[in-house]
Amino acid sequence: MINADTKICCLIGDPVEHSLSPLIHNAGYQALGINYAYVSFRVSDIKQAIEGIRGLGIRGASVTIPHKTSAIKYIDQVTPPAEEIGAINTIVNDDGVLTGYNTDGDGALQALEEMTTLKGKKAVLIGSGGAALAIACGLKTGGVKLVVLNRTEEKAGKLAERVNAEGSGGLDRLSEISSADILINATPLGMSPKTNQSIIPKDLLHNRLTVFDIVYNPRETRLLIEAREKGCAVVYGYKMLLYQAVKQFELFTGLKAPLPAMESALTQALEGGKDAAHFDRR
Repeated sequence: MINADTKICCLIGDPVEHSLSPLIHNAGYQALGINYAYVSFRVSDIKQAIEGIRGLGIRGASVTIPHKTSAIKYIDQVTPPAEEIGAINTIVNDDGVLTGYNTDGDGALQALEEMTTLKGKKAVLIGSGGAALAIACGLKTGGVKLVVLNRTEEKAGKLAERVNAEGSGGLDRLSEISSADILINATPLGMSPKTNQSIIPKDLLHNRLTVFDIVYNPRETRLLIEAREKGCAVVYGYKMLLYQAVKQFELFTGLKAPLPAMESALTQALEGGKDAAHFDRR
């Protein structure tokens, strides 16, 4: 029951209407029986929104596009990983002191590590946006040999230089996949409603490969379907969404997140056809 003691957490961004974050977080609060509530706020003025978080005593906020970069200058401190990425997706309010975190990379790594070890592996990352950067930083921390590819070769080169990746290039270098252990699609290609598309030709996939598609609507993208047909291990995009939210939950509450309840809420929403097509590229 919401009362004067309820701790409020929120999502701030524009748009926020189709976000699944409220479902995930509130399912966790309900499972633990704690007096928290999570709501969404459509925000155009990020400075005013952060002043509101501080002034109203909002415990924590998830930050989505277009505010992940601009929010940094209005908070008090940023963790080193978030500073390296140059973007935050989480704000924690400790008695008026606002700290920014980025849980995207951690969420991606946890999803990958359920299926494969990382240290010493070669990974090919497709994409150069904010999600790709967060994942790339996490992969390098995990000891992965990284090659970044993108339609625009210059963007791939800039990301690769920023994280000290072993290589980069355009999509004419997709043959790098033949010697890779891990393949990650960090682009929106294959997302609903264009579900018949894949950025990777099927004949480049091989059964020594772990394939991670961060698109989570649909759950089974064309890339993952074709990867499974070629004998690859597959990692679903919704797992990254789930695990970054789990880490936020624990930062907000100080409690261990009830993962089964949160995952059940998310998968039921996806299976029920809730519009979750919003792709967070910052």
